[in-house]
Amino acid sequence: MRPSLPSSRKSLALGALFLLPVSAAAQFPAGVLPPEAGARISLVFVIYASIVLFWLVVALFAYMLLFRSYHRVRTAYRNRRKDFFKQGVELVLMEEPFEKVVEAFRPRRPLDADIAHEVMLESMRYLQGPPFETIREAAYRLGYVADRIRDLDSRDRHCRGRAMEALGLMKTSQAIVALLSIVEKEHLDLRLVALRALANIGDPAALPYFLRTARTLPPAMLTRVASLMLEFGPAAHRHIRELMRLYPQAFPPRVLEELLKQFAADIERPAT
Repeated sequence: MRPSLPSSRKSLALGALFLLPVSAAAQFPAGVLPPEAGARISLVFVIYASIVLFWLVVALFAYMLLFRSYHRVRTAYRNRRKDFFKQGVELVLMEEPFEKVVEAFRPRRPLDADIAHEVMLESMRYLQGPPFETIREAAYRLGYVADRIRDLDSRDRHCRGRAMEALGLMKTSQAIVALLSIVEKEHLDLRLVALRALANIGDPAALPYFLRTARTLPPAMLTRVASLMLEFGPAAHRHIRELMRLYPQAFPPRVLEELLKQFAADIERPAT
């Protein structure tokens, strides 16, 4: 069995191997290198490039595995915490005391606040009447509403969009002024999110701002604006007619027919 070289000698040997093509190139100027030296330099370059590329692929594969593992662990954790906070929704449906409901939604671990609020928002999409009001009041008590209003000033556009959507789902009348103040200076897609939030809140005082915002939108989006305005009921009819008068090309006959049908349905619907 041949004795192995010490580590220092191994390093020297590897260094000599690495410098071999460099020294060959230095001894023979360009165009003077013998064919076998040029081939040797190309072969060494290909070997080193292949090694580097191999380890880059290995590093990328390891990163993808770690990212997917982190995502699975995070999703599993959030689902467990969601199941925990869904007990608060059950307490609301069972008409348990309000303080007990608030305590059920109170955060106990890091990240719990976002998870608890997400559970509340998911339930508020489908609940109406006293259960809806109870969960909304709990959101006020726990500071979730104030947090979302502050998020409207975030530099992260995705954070602002999520805040608008949440405030609309919670029908937060305190957010109307903030939403109106930013709706005209937001990105195009976020303007529609802000209008969607205002439609969910349902204060007819916001209707003139729909017309003002419509002037900044492409014609293809105006039918979407009209459909959002319909959610205000008969109070929006005058504003929708004005929108159709200003932009007739955006409302073909088929769309006009649907809008007129909705007008009639709103008028016939009994007031609540």
